[in-house]
Amino acid sequence: MPGTRFASGSPALFRGGILIGATLLLVIALRDIEWDRLLQLLRGLRLPWVAVAVGLNGSIIVLWSLQWRILVPGEGSVTWANMFLVVSAMAMISNSVPFMVGQASGVLLLARYGRIGTASALSVYTMEQVAEGIAKIVVVIGVALFAPLPTWLARGVQGLAVVVAGLGLTFVALAFRFRLPPAALRPVGALDRLKNFGAQWAHSLEGLRTPPVFGAGVALALGMKAAELGGILAVQHALGLDLPVGTALLVLASVNFATIVSVSPGNLGVFEAASFAAYRLTGVSPEHALTLSLVQHACYLIPMLGVGYLYGGMRVFKELRNPGAPS
Repeated sequence: MPGTRFASGSPALFRGGILIGATLLLVIALRDIEWDRLLQLLRGLRLPWVAVAVGLNGSIIVLWSLQWRILVPGEGSVTWANMFLVVSAMAMISNSVPFMVGQASGVLLLARYGRIGTASALSVYTMEQVAEGIAKIVVVIGVALFAPLPTWLARGVQGLAVVVAGLGLTFVALAFRFRLPPAALRPVGALDRLKNFGAQWAHSLEGLRTPPVFGAGVALALGMKAAELGGILAVQHALGLDLPVGTALLVLASVNFATIVSVSPGNLGVFEAASFAAYRLTGVSPEHALTLSLVQHACYLIPMLGVGYLYGGMRVFKELRNPGAPS
């Protein structure tokens, strides 16, 4: 997940501000840490539970691949092997570099290996993001069932609900407006090419015109959240803790909202700060909160980075050995 640099201007300042704020929060929190106690907790980790956490987070890539394959126009038109390559590579890139590089790579890889064109690939990403937004809202509703939401999280979910509803309705309207294939016109300029691309993208939002298909996409998005939640619970058991499910849900919601905009490779620092703050809010000791946050992030990054490197590397090696073979 190749390096990149922040774009100039206010977006870079915004991302930099988030990263600096998260770093300061961690620095302030670390002053209360008893390091001997933290090292003792790390040495006492129950490795079978750590393996369970890694496996559950790894299952996200499988569910993600299935979701994208379902949302592709003409369901099932992309082979499972190619879709798994696209998603695992996207997960690897997304967790290696900040901001939108991973998502853009996923769209381009799907266009290439799925042979569906950039507009159709972008439509898959669009529908996935709407499903992801719905899943995030459901997670926060789950948190609210157990305890009052922190003010910042309540405001965040209100804003997200407005954005998801607005974009979702807009995309549905466009999907039905362009339900018929756009006429094949020869573009004479950049504006015409842009219009043709937009029409093809809107037509390819096929899943939004088919409730069972989009419903399956949302169900798989919720399945990914459940797998991530399971990973958090497994890490807690790895430290011998039996915390309420509401605590794990709060951690999941906090991390999901804090990392909506990626500001550092793998969201390093931001992930830990959000998770640490959520644990401390529920009364977990500083040493346990930091240990949980570090191990939890490691158990997430291992499959996200490792699967893409291993599977993608195997595919590239195979293609180099057999350059004439189909992808």
